Amino acid sequence: MPTPEDGVALNSPDHSPGSTIAITGSGPRGAALAGALAEPHRPVTAWHPDRHDDGVLASASFVLLCAEDPAEAHRALRRLATSPLPASCPLVNLTSGTGEQAREASAVAAERGNPYLHGALMAHPEHVGRPDTVLVYSGSGEAFRQHEERLRRLGGATYLGPDAATASLYDVALLNLAWATLLGFLQTAALLGTAGVRARTVSPLLTHWLATTVSEVITDYAGQVDDGVYPGDEEWLDLDAPLMDHLVAATEAGGLDPALPLLIRTLTRRGTDAGHGRDSFASLIEVIKD
Repeated sequence: MPTPEDGVALNSPDHSPGSTIAITGSGPRGAALAGALAEPHRPVTAWHPDRHDDGVLASASFVLLCAEDPAEAHRALRRLATSPLPASCPLVNLTSGTGEQAREASAVAAERGNPYLHGALMAHPEHVGRPDTVLVYSGSGEAFRQHEERLRRLGGATYLGPDAATASLYDVALLNLAWATLLGFLQTAALLGTAGVRARTVSPLLTHWLATTVSEVITDYAGQVDDGVYPGDEEWLDLDAPLMDHLVAATEAGGLDPALPLLIRTLTRRGTDAGHGRDSFASLIEVIKD
């Protein structure tokens, strides 16, 4: 099957006005997005900012930008600024970057009258098109409402508000959760591996624990964080501290890198030093914000 980097339409070409879905993005992510957006009699056509594909843009009814890096996205935006893209055509940008870059892209689109949505795809290419895949968007509410059905072909679609930078902030915040969680898994797999336990053996137990107990704890902590009150009636930092000492000792005894357990213990000790010893683990947000 052709992919966006081939520079060809992914289904029957038709460049009549308002007939084309144009996509900029190479590699697996671009191919997955193009495949999910394909419609009968409405081609998904690759558009590259370094080529003069004015015919593609002139006939576009929807433009999706998913560049590999902000520099490529910037080149595409500069090209779009002087292109024959219809003013009514929405621009949806799924390129990861800073909030300031999202606002700059929104300003470029606004100057030529194009509705702008900035988005974040919180998944790997193989997850594109699944209803439970997380995608978030911010920017033009009207564009989101008008094209929500199409956006939902990419996965779940959550609108976060009119500021284009909001989706970028969610992007890095959710990546923070993903990386921290996955590092925790790798540390756990390495530690259990010192006793010959295979990662495949423990992963069903871990995913069940995450989906049940840990999920409930996150929901509980969210309320504590919003209220700024951290009741230690069921668990508290002074109770957790000795367990962290055991974790560091077991990690070092297994010959593993103790950086992650040491970080957890250091933050906890700072929390107790700040007077949160009888408060819940959620109170460490005060240390993080300090």
